[in-house]
Amino acid sequence: MEENSLNYSNKICQGIKIKAKKNKDFSTLLFFVVLFSTVISPVLILISDNFWLSKLSPAILTAFAALASYWIQLRKPHERWALYRTAQRDIEFEIDQYTFKNGLYSEGNPDKILSDRVSTRALKLHYEWMPLVPKSKELNKLLNLNDEI
Repeated sequence: MEENSLNYSNKICQGIKIKAKKNKDFSTLLFFVVLFSTVISPVLILISDNFWLSKLSPAILTAFAALASYWIQLRKPHERWALYRTAQRDIEFEIDQYTFKNGLYSEGNPDKILSDRVSTRALKLHYEWMPLVPKSKELNKLLNLNDEI
């Protein structure tokens, strides 16, 4: 396939869409783990005197809930999803404007304008995403917590 501005834009848009879906799915899974664990743990404690069911299972579920909550706070998949989805929509808008020769695309060199605007948006996404990357201080804090346990 020959690389042109429309193919390039669609490729960038598709890559961003995949990343958005991955972060949304992961955020939803972690939220479900927290919700399920916190709702089921007290029920297991109440319904049985069995050690495995009323003591060990709730303890394990609570640990999973704590880990999932911490991971949500550390990695912020829901914020990443919002960033990626917004960028995807911006690029889809540019593709539509290009396709129908609206706005900036009605004059000049539409191919050059599209590739420039999509590249600029992709770079802007990178700079918006960088503050969400966990800092070494946050990771060291996590490692120090493991040493104390």
